[in-house]
Amino acid sequence: MDLKKTTLNYQPAISEAIRRVLDSGWYILGEEGKAFEKEFATYCGCRHCIGTGNGLDALTVLLTACRILYHWDEMTQVIVPAHTFIATVESIVRSGLTPILCDVDADDSLIDPQQVESCISPRTRAIVCVHLYGKIAPITSLNTIAQKNGLLLLEDAAQAHGAIHPSGNKAGHLGHGAAFSFYPTKNLGALGDGGAITTDNQSLADLCRQLANYGQTEKYHHLHKGMNTRLDEIQAAILRTRLKSLDKENTHRQSIARQYMDCISHPDIRMPYKGVFPQDSVWHIFPIYSPRRNELQRYLAHHNIDTLIHYPVPPHLQPAFQEYSHLSFPCTEQICQEELSLPLNPLMTNQETEYIIQTINRFPC
Repeated sequence: MDLKKTTLNYQPAISEAIRRVLDSGWYILGEEGKAFEKEFATYCGCRHCIGTGNGLDALTVLLTACRILYHWDEMTQVIVPAHTFIATVESIVRSGLTPILCDVDADDSLIDPQQVESCISPRTRAIVCVHLYGKIAPITSLNTIAQKNGLLLLEDAAQAHGAIHPSGNKAGHLGHGAAFSFYPTKNLGALGDGGAITTDNQSLADLCRQLANYGQTEKYHHLHKGMNTRLDEIQAAILRTRLKSLDKENTHRQSIARQYMDCISHPDIRMPYKGVFPQDSVWHIFPIYSPRRNELQRYLAHHNIDTLIHYPVPPHLQPAFQEYSHLSFPCTEQICQEELSLPLNPLMTNQETEYIIQTINRFPC
């Protein structure tokens, strides 16, 4: 993704937004941040949005607020998919809680509800579902499980800005609370780090806002041990500018993904979602799977097609989480060995998409 090209596509609006902040003389917790929070909450269909410094902080603050509000302790368990970016697991640990890793479904790489039920113990208090690659997790089944067992359902929506569930609700408004990242390559990206929490729960929103601002209830009065994680005014102004085009860009992403789904045909490549085009994905990433993944990646690089792997090493096999290294998650581990992410961004042309498809289909068997 050419971030310079992407940014130039928003000019002069981005420069005007930055100039507006510079001229205001107010750079933290000002009017741009308040306006973005209101606009993004409305976009997601939520009552509250709290800006943070990044997505990891957003999920950490959300979980920490739940820990305080519902009187959880360090023995409290939170179920999380084994296949996710490591930040999802890190946020649980940073919040003073215990992550319980759960394998994913081999067909969609999303948390497997049947596996979730087998992970529930008397100490389980929440499920964190991840809308991985831009597709909404199996939220209906997860909500049923959560309600039956008295659990909170939280969303890691860092890759799913604007994704719409068949119910009509968007990512960020499908559970008790949600966390977003605005890392520059996200569907809704800033020109630096940024994040947000969305929720309908007034008490949870108030506590999240306090925790994100040093635990203050009012200036210099600190009820909780908080953090310093605020969405700064320049990033908020840029996000306000980009939010106006998010649905249009997501539609273009879906168009590219449909071309991939319809036209890639190679015996050594498996398409995502059993080859059925999902209506609830905004395609932050387009994953394909192949037992010859590394060979395929080298072949595409030789033809000037850049790809990435999301993710080559699962959290339980990372040195940072060696206490989980004895565990086995077969579907997660297979995905990590076979997944390859194809180029997909709002500025891609039909010519570029067709070149990628033709090149993949010519990959030697």
